[in-house]
Amino acid sequence: MKNVWIGFGVVLLCMVLYKATFGSEESFSQNTQTSTLTRNNYILTADSVVSETLDAEEDSSPAQLDVLEGNYNGKADSLVAYALQRYGTQYVYGGASEEGFDCSGFTTYVYSRFGIDIPHGSTLQSEVGQKVALSAAKKGDLLIFTGTNPNDRTPGHVGIVINNPPKGIQFVHSSSNGGVKVSEVKGTLYEKRFLEVRRLID
Repeated sequence: MKNVWIGFGVVLLCMVLYKATFGSEESFSQNTQTSTLTRNNYILTADSVVSETLDAEEDSSPAQLDVLEGNYNGKADSLVAYALQRYGTQYVYGGASEEGFDCSGFTTYVYSRFGIDIPHGSTLQSEVGQKVALSAAKKGDLLIFTGTNPNDRTPGHVGIVINNPPKGIQFVHSSSNGGVKVSEVKGTLYEKRFLEVRRLID
């Protein structure tokens, strides 16, 4: 009987050791792979974002979002990567935290993480940094738009440029229609709403 219990103990010990060895390797392997979230036809990873379609209400034409390589050497690259990791966060009027953002709350939050303090409010943000032409816009620049009425040429919406020329300008922003998402300027309502580009990162 003693031998039976010893045998049982050996088998149990082998099972525990197997689980600890191979189970932990599997967990380690899963943890070291890039985390992937799929939301509303977007595939978001820490290293890349691919867009299959853009929101139909705000963006009138589908577009492919440039793949951002995972080499974040400069502040602009790191800032864009950080902003994209907030993808899908809900829209909250006046929000400026991970619980939810409005448009200027989102930009305030992201820039502040990189030592750039800007005021909360699209009108106030339209006065920060240096004005540059849309054709010269690059990653990390702040885009200023009108509100939902493009005929009212006062600031009402903001976003962050996520790609460099010569590609069409794409940006990440917090929209009341879907929260933090990615949109394109050219060929969309945002082209009509565009006001200016402000550069905050050299």
